[in-house]
Amino acid sequence: MKLLTLTVLSLLSLTQAAGPPPPKTPKPPSSTYLYTLNITGGATYPVGAGPYGFRLVVPILGGSFSGPRLRGTVMPVGGEWGVFDASHENQTAFHIDVRQTLKTDDGAYIQVMESGASQPPDGRNALVTMRFDTGSEKYYWINNVVAFGVLRTVGNGTEGRISIDCWALDPPV
Repeated sequence: MKLLTLTVLSLLSLTQAAGPPPPKTPKPPSSTYLYTLNITGGATYPVGAGPYGFRLVVPILGGSFSGPRLRGTVMPVGGEWGVFDASHENQTAFHIDVRQTLKTDDGAYIQVMESGASQPPDGRNALVTMRFDTGSEKYYWINNVVAFGVLRTVGNGTEGRISIDCWALDPPV
């Protein structure tokens, strides 16, 4: 009996020493394509070095978007209020802060807010999170979408053109 008790205690101490098994990697969400957006920006206004970094403002002149469930134009309002990281000596990280207004081909307005950061080394691409705001009954579903975009600078980067592929995250099944 003593031997059995010692064996059980030894096994318990080994189990406790090893700890719980590592958690399983959770299943990732999938994504659904929403649209591709093409924007033309205006002249860059350098606000300058402030407490949060070196800020640039770029107005949106217009553009278009198209996807399976919505399409239309980008209104010539809104813009980019981005900032280069003040805490980094060579300021390579650019933090994106965009507001844009979309007008669907059937006349509904959708406000889009984007935030994210440029992806070194070239700074021509970025991942952004996207939030939507509309009162349109037809497009009200987009208010509840959790979305991300892949932003790319189009051309040589001096024309002020960007393209964003927008995706909705879908919960794992």
